[in-house]
Amino acid sequence: MSKNGKPRVLLVKHWIDIHDRGLRLIASRCKNAGFEVIYASYSQPEEVVKMAVQEDVDVIGMSFFTSAYEAHLPKVMQGLEENDMKDVIVVLGGVIPDEDHDMLKAKGVKEIYGAGSDVNQFIELVKTEVRK
Repeated sequence: MSKNGKPRVLLVKHWIDIHDRGLRLIASRCKNAGFEVIYASYSQPEEVVKMAVQEDVDVIGMSFFTSAYEAHLPKVMQGLEENDMKDVIVVLGGVIPDEDHDMLKAKGVKEIYGAGSDVNQFIELVKTEVRK
């Protein structure tokens, strides 16, 4: 949490993904909820970790419209662990088949939001989890 008590949220998307409507909506809603938002597009896993460390974030939200999460997520989770940031909440969104949800949560993902998800659920998750 930032010095002013606001949750710090890093929102990123896969480096070759051009879809960003959902992520921009979430960024706007997070700002309206009083969160500090760092928005980065076209990020590689190493860049995501570097930004998370530099910005001292509480939450990382990653958006995928391809199956790139299979390759990116393990690298991000490993990087967070190597930088003693295991408490950072990782959330995924985009087009992720239901059959992959359990596997992704077993790897440390807190929640997965698909198309049409209620943004308020994400906002409440951040408020609740960051306070812990």
